[in-house]
Amino acid sequence: MHENALTRLQPTAKCDPLTKLKLYNGEEVVEKGHAKKIDLDELREDAKSEGMSGISPRFVMKALDATLSRHPEGITPIHIREVLIKMVKEADLPDDTRKRYLEFLQDTIHKAYLEILEREITKAFVYAYEEQAETLFQNYLDHAEAYANKTKVKDRNTREELNPDLGFLKSIEEQIAIIGSSADGFRQEVIAYLWAANRRGERVSYASYEPLKEAIEKKLMGSVRDISRIITKNRTRDEDQKKKYEALPESMMKSGYNEHTAEVVLKYAANHLWKD
Repeated sequence: MHENALTRLQPTAKCDPLTKLKLYNGEEVVEKGHAKKIDLDELREDAKSEGMSGISPRFVMKALDATLSRHPEGITPIHIREVLIKMVKEADLPDDTRKRYLEFLQDTIHKAYLEILEREITKAFVYAYEEQAETLFQNYLDHAEAYANKTKVKDRNTREELNPDLGFLKSIEEQIAIIGSSADGFRQEVIAYLWAANRRGERVSYASYEPLKEAIEKKLMGSVRDISRIITKNRTRDEDQKKKYEALPESMMKSGYNEHTAEVVLKYAANHLWKD
């Protein structure tokens, strides 16, 4: 549980608590189109007593037990977070500690879960999500490489030779705030990284280079956000919208949700992701 781990981390000026948690977990954190580089040994050296205090695993297990008792039809991180908030408010803790834990639950964890939830719904909404991500990835590589080498792009279907589509490249890059003069450097970095991976015999996919992976996922999210908002919020739907809405929980159930939890997270998304 993120909440348990966050309470056991010591603050640092080098990054926010969730970034620190992800780095400790071996994850890449993308910031302004680049993987964040922080020396883990320095983080550990600055916090030698880290992990010795904070919420205990037993506290979290009690929260899980309470959540299961309240929601035998199925639980989600939404339900668990609600119980943890209640338990922290009732726990015998110093006021400053309680305030810090509630900030983790009500702000840090809440925002992190919304990001995960939007990816989950996007994957359920977009038919053949990974295939579409791969298509965007391959198109980006074709056009970025042609741009960098000042050559033409050969259409994969018609074999027609075309100029690199700068509008398409920008539409991907702007998802992670790569704009203006920084785009040239980013395109060179992507090509260099993936050529090196190829030479090492690694399988290259849209997920190979973390900044580009994030950009592609955000592009897919953006492409479905408007229609998702309409479908999840409208009480009266036309036949086409009704079919698409009904397909959402069905797709999510294939990823491990049951009917109840799929409906819970879709309603939560409607209230928190697409409020405007």
